[in-house]
Amino acid sequence: MLKAKVRAFFGVLASGDLNALERLVADAYVPHCAKLAGVPVLQAGREALRRRLAARGALPHQVFRIVADGDFVFAQVRYDGAVPVSGADIFRFDDTGMIVEHWNSRQFIPQDSLNGVDRFAGGGNADLPVSAARRAEMKTVMTSVLLNMWSKGNAALVPVYYDESYIQHNPDMPGGFHRIKEIVETEIPKYIAATGGDFPVDIHLMGAGGDLIYVYHSVFMAGINRNDGARSTNTDIFRMNAENRMIEHWDVLEIEGDKLADDATLF
Repeated sequence: MLKAKVRAFFGVLASGDLNALERLVADAYVPHCAKLAGVPVLQAGREALRRRLAARGALPHQVFRIVADGDFVFAQVRYDGAVPVSGADIFRFDDTGMIVEHWNSRQFIPQDSLNGVDRFAGGGNADLPVSAARRAEMKTVMTSVLLNMWSKGNAALVPVYYDESYIQHNPDMPGGFHRIKEIVETEIPKYIAATGGDFPVDIHLMGAGGDLIYVYHSVFMAGINRNDGARSTNTDIFRMNAENRMIEHWDVLEIEGDKLADDATLF
């Protein structure tokens, strides 16, 4: 039901017909953009949202992977305006079934169309039946991946949490399993040695459904050959197998200093 409401909300974006906002979005709607330098703070409230959308008109897009978990819905979206933008959107619903909060990650991806890259391709099935216990297990595993493996640079955990068949849908970091192992063995320890502390990972939100798990978090960039040391607020989407290993991955990297072409996709 909540996924259907999110799809209806995206239908409003695509059509530019804002009449449906009153039955989808709470009057007290609060947008949360990444807390990075240069990213605007948006005014709260449904009417403020209506004004922003009215000023921008229809916003063409494609919704790919979408997960509902409790009061939250997580969506992977490509915004197909004049300049392509990779997006992840997270919605929280109130007790009346209205969207009351929204978080996003946005990444400007003009090079993708030039290089024929499709960072949205691949598998994953958010509609597979999943128990509350399995959702909790997936979140526990994901937390350990981030805080025990990545944050501490523990390369011994890479084969525990990543399958050798792992597919990485990020053209900036090719190499799959072996590249992950290389970063955890070399780049993360360099950061730890230089700073005297763990590699910082701040987990903000997490949601699981089917074989997919979304995590919205902040890190400092390391190991993808650009923006090293810059703060980044990202959404990572993993496909996790029954053995709790990551087999596929998508991401949206909103890196401080990397500007969007415009703010049309921020709402």
